[in-house]
Amino acid sequence: MPPKLLCAGRCVGQAGAAQAWHCPPGQGHSVWDAVRMPLGAGTPVNVQRREDSATEGSHRLILAANRDEFYSRPSKLADFWGNNNEILSGLDMEEGKEGGTWLGISTRGKLAALTNYLQPQLDWQARGRGTYGLSNALLETPWRKLCFGKQLFLEAVERSQALPKDVLIASLLDVLNNEEAQLPDPAIEDQGGEYVQPMLSKYAAVCVRCPGYGTRTNTIILVDADGHVTFTERSMMDKDLSHWETRTYEFTLQS
Repeated sequence: MPPKLLCAGRCVGQAGAAQAWHCPPGQGHSVWDAVRMPLGAGTPVNVQRREDSATEGSHRLILAANRDEFYSRPSKLADFWGNNNEILSGLDMEEGKEGGTWLGISTRGKLAALTNYLQPQLDWQARGRGTYGLSNALLETPWRKLCFGKQLFLEAVERSQALPKDVLIASLLDVLNNEEAQLPDPAIEDQGGEYVQPMLSKYAAVCVRCPGYGTRTNTIILVDADGHVTFTERSMMDKDLSHWETRTYEFTLQS
């Protein structure tokens, strides 16, 4: 079976069908069974998943995700937590909402994430959508930056078997930090209305750079043929665009 590819809300399988997945509380999706979730809040998330028969040196999972958020929103950098330190993720520390996350993976191979939906007016009383797989739009919404990010991601993935792991990670980070605006894009303009117009030229890029808001975390997750996980997080520090910290965690999935 061909690998499954995803670009922030558009899941492409053999039939090219989009699918939404629901995660019950405390659960995620197994990287062995299916990884078709857009992860991160705002910009393209790209996933490639291969079957268990992946050859030595290849990857069962390659994930690249951005977190777009207000720079002033407090959060903790990725680390292990939970009763048995079995979950690896960053943590939201916004007052009254402490302890949530936008992207995490467990040592047993469960993967879950949360993202936002762009709309002109915010409804602060609205209920969340669960941990369904969505981008900043509905499934099957072909924003140009999503398609562009997918193209860059696939080019990196195609080279992945010939690249050392650190070079692959650096290549994927380059994809996540691409600031080329993909305009015109009527889909974003129609969905965002007057809200998105002042920041359209910045918001239409894979990497968002607006005053006080934008891409503040890049995450790369690699799972190789032996179930070895490499989790790399690059995070903005102190709301300073010139100050970033990169952390890498490695572990083997428990059977």
